[in-house]
Amino acid sequence: MISPLKLANTPTPFYRLSRISELWNGNIWIKRDDLSGTGLSGNKVRKLEYLLADAIDKKADTIITCGGVQSNHCRATALASVRIGLKCTLLLRGEKPAVIDGNLLFDMLSGADIHFISEDRYNSNLDQELNNLASEVNVSKGKAYIIPEGGSNPVGAWGYVQALSELRQQCFEQNVKPNRIICATGSGGTHAGLLSGALIENWDVDIVSVTVGYDREETVNRIMEIINGMIDIYKLNIRIRKSDIKVIEGYLGEGYAKAGNEVIDVISEMARNEGVIVDPVYAGKAATAIKYETAKGMMKGTTVFWHTGGIFGLFPFKNRFKY
Repeated sequence: MISPLKLANTPTPFYRLSRISELWNGNIWIKRDDLSGTGLSGNKVRKLEYLLADAIDKKADTIITCGGVQSNHCRATALASVRIGLKCTLLLRGEKPAVIDGNLLFDMLSGADIHFISEDRYNSNLDQELNNLASEVNVSKGKAYIIPEGGSNPVGAWGYVQALSELRQQCFEQNVKPNRIICATGSGGTHAGLLSGALIENWDVDIVSVTVGYDREETVNRIMEIINGMIDIYKLNIRIRKSDIKVIEGYLGEGYAKAGNEVIDVISEMARNEGVIVDPVYAGKAATAIKYETAKGMMKGTTVFWHTGGIFGLFPFKNRFKY
C-alpha cells in the first residue's frame, strides 16, 4: 500500500443532529466530510489522497479524469493536482453552459485543460475518449495517469477504508453505537471503501447507500466490482456477497443531477434547523431518503448520515429555492 498524501482536513466532525432527529422522529448523527477542506471539500479528497500518491509513484505529470459538467470529483481533482504540481485534464459530459458557476467555475480557475463531449459519446465510448487524451499527453513527452469517474476504483476506495476507522474511533469516544451508516452513491467508491473497512474491522454496522445515478442492480454490481478488486490487489482477508451490499433506490427522481421538490425541501430543512448545507445531487438525496425511510419505520435505532459534500453543486439550482 502506497502511503497517502495529506490533502484533507481530518478527522472531520461527527455529532448528533438534535433538531433534525426530533423533526424526523429518529436518532440521526452526521459525519461532516463536507468539511474536509474548502476547494477540496467532500468525499472525493479522501480518494485523491491515495490516487494522486499512486500517480506520483508512477512518475505521472498529468492527471486525466472525467465526470459531469458540475462534477465534484473533477473540481477536487483539478485543485488537488495544482496543489501538488501536476497538470490536469478534464473530460466533462455535456455542453459548456452559458453561465459558468459552481464546480465548473473552480475547474476553470484551476487552469485545467477542459474538454466537453456529448452524453452519447461519454456513455458509449468513455474509456477510448480518456485513452485518446492520455495518448496526446504521452506523445508530447508527458506521462498521463487516468482516474476513473468519481475516483471509484480499488485505489481510491482505500480512502474510505481509512475513513471508516476514523468514524469508529469517534463513535467509541462519544459512546455512539450506530445501526447503520448512510451515504449517497454514484460511482460506488465511497460505499465500497466503507463496507470493506467494516468487514476488515469486523464492525457490526450496516453500510447503506442511496443511489443517485444508476438503478439498484447496477449500483450493487459497481460496488461489488470495486471491493473484489480491493480483495485481489491488497489480499484482503474478507469475503463479500451481493446480499452484503445494501442500496436504497427510489430517490433518484428524474435522474442524475436533477432534484424533485422533496429534495429541495429537505435541503431547506437541514439549513434552517442545523445550519448544514446539503446539495441536490448527492447528499441532499441521501438526507431525503433518511427522512422518508425513518418515517416508514425502516430506520430504527441510530443512523449516521455521511455527508459527502457537494456544496458547489447547489448554485446551479439557486432558482429552485424560496427565500
